[in-house]
Amino acid sequence: MALLIFMLVPIIYLIGLVLLYATGRRRGIWVSLVFFALAMGVGLWAIFQSRSSTAGIGVLFLPFVGVLAGVLGWLFRNLQIAKHFALRVLGWLCLAGAMALLAWGVYDGLKTIKLNQTRDAAQQARSARIDGHRAAIKTLLAQNKGREPATLEKIIVEANNDDEILIPALASEYVSADTLDRFARADDLSVTLTAVRNPNCRAETLVRIFRTHSYPDYFFQALAAHPNTPPVILREMYQKNPRTIMGLDIWFAKNPATPDDMLLELTDTKDPNVIQSLLQNPKVDCNMLGRIDNALKRSSRPDDSYSIGRLSDLRKTLCGNFAQSDSRVTVAPPPTKETP
Repeated sequence: MALLIFMLVPIIYLIGLVLLYATGRRRGIWVSLVFFALAMGVGLWAIFQSRSSTAGIGVLFLPFVGVLAGVLGWLFRNLQIAKHFALRVLGWLCLAGAMALLAWGVYDGLKTIKLNQTRDAAQQARSARIDGHRAAIKTLLAQNKGREPATLEKIIVEANNDDEILIPALASEYVSADTLDRFARADDLSVTLTAVRNPNCRAETLVRIFRTHSYPDYFFQALAAHPNTPPVILREMYQKNPRTIMGLDIWFAKNPATPDDMLLELTDTKDPNVIQSLLQNPKVDCNMLGRIDNALKRSSRPDDSYSIGRLSDLRKTLCGNFAQSDSRVTVAPPPTKETP
């Protein structure tokens, strides 16, 4: 209903122009359409410069801006021929208003571009500092062979909640499960996410994040991929939140903790990326390979070289006898017993 209301305004505007044209009052129609089209085009361009997930909402209000610019352009053309000077001045003010709408759209788009460039530069500088700390931590751990956990814990304590140090430190293989649990309670989402992604993060921590965090969706990809995530959590994520975060099936398919029934259901996919992930799961057996092969045949990339090669390798390992036909590997039928 809301979308219909938003669309009703430009529809009424266009119907009005058609009626004007049909009744011979054609002055200003083309100017109006030009301003309408320019305002819509500039507005869409400005919206597309934004990286915000809510930027698309601006599209709903764009028809109002376009219609306003179109009406102002029409008024300008018609008020130009008015007898009274004040009306002609008003016409020029209408033109100024229409131009201001276009200028505002251009300014907003350019401002967004500059903001993106500033943020990108800041992120690149931050990434460089994190990489520098990661290299320094690696060097320090190499200098303290046999004492890596204690050395790393000292680094973490001395970081004094500096996330640019904590992020590379919490990604280390030497960090303890207790330390990861402690920082999985941090207010900084990046720090918490790093802790959750670490293979040493224990199941209890992952469950707490899923059950109690104020923004659990932020961690869904990490939880779907983590081998310590309990199957009950994986199943709940899969069944209750299947489309909260796009692409989770790829991580479910690759995770060795994913329950067998979920893996079988995932073989109904047509996504070649999910198929590749299934073929990387160590729980895949010979019977499942046939289902994956059928999924590959109906996928958008049935000739995917990685999947075909991986199917061949797995069948050699898991299925024993195998045969090839039409460049695609299939399980060979068992040998028939000869009658004496």
